[in-house]
Order: sequence, then C-alpha cells, then structure tokens
Amino acid sequence: MIPVIIYDKCQCDPKKCTAKRMLKFNLGKEAKTLGAIPKGSVVLSPFSDKAMSPADMIHAKKGLVVMDLTWTNIDEFPRLKNVEERALPYLLASNPINWGRPMELNSAEAVMAALYILGEKEQADGFLGRFNWAPEFLRLNGEMLADYSKAKDSTEVVKIQNEYLDHILGKDGSEPETD
Repeated sequence: MIPVIIYDKCQCDPKKCTAKRMLKFNLGKEAKTLGAIPKGSVVLSPFSDKAMSPADMIHAKKGLVVMDLTWTNIDEFPRLKNVEERALPYLLASNPINWGRPMELNSAEAVMAALYILGEKEQADGFLGRFNWAPEFLRLNGEMLADYSKAKDSTEVVKIQNEYLDHILGKDGSEPETD
C-alpha cells in the first residue's frame, strides 16, 4: 500500500473539499507543514517535466503527495526540494465542478489516477464508494489509465498520451472526436 500524504492549503469550500474527504475516510494522512512531507516521496505537480509512471513506485513507497489548492491559485503551488515531482498525463475530470475538462482534476481524482498508474488498483478502488463521481472517472479514463499503467517509464507514458491526443484531434487519420 502506498502512503498517501495530503497537504491542504484550505482554499476550497470545506463541504466540497476532496482532501478533507480523503482524510475523513482514511484514504490519506495529513501533512500539516511542508516539512512533514517525506524526503524522496512523489509530489503530484502540474509543473513537472516528468509524467507519473510505474517506474515511480520506488519513490511512491515513501509517499504519494497531493497538494490541495484551487486551480485559480495554482501559482501558489509549493515547490519542494528533495522530492520527485511528477505530472499526471492527459486525463478528464469527472467531478461536478470540472466535468469533462482535461487536466483539471481535483485532489482525489489525482490520487486515484496516480495509484492506478502505479499499479495499485485495489488501493485506488477504495475511492469508488467514497466519491460519487469516482465510477464516472474510471468510465472516462479507464482505458487510458490501463495503458499508462503498462508503460515502463515517463517517456513511454508521454508517448501513449500523445497517441491519445492525436486520436482525439484526428491527427492519426481518424475523424476527430466530438461531444
């Protein structure tokens, strides 16, 4: 089991906050300070040059960290030393606020996706009964998550992501996908 660590900047509505729900249902532990984040752990970051891949398991065993802050305040994203930052590949949000928007996942969606990519499907499935949008997240992203979880490293994840994007945009010779 991967230790999930949640650093909550308390910027969202507490009634809708997925970080608080993850803590409530013991799907992660809180880091009250940035100094409490384990050295060598994986921090999910939209600013990373490397994509999350199964090769990150060695670091994720020290901790999978999600920084909970609103997308409108993303410029306040804490940058840490002595951790491995990883970005998630192309995925669609299924939460009610950002449904269908690419790459605008809430914290629970991000953790769930990272766990699937790392091969921790059973741990990720723990989110299904706790978030009513979680089954929809798997419906929208299941095939991509399965493919990403088979990649050997970040480079291969990015290649798979780009193949999906080419298909969506019709650059692979197929008709572009429409809503």
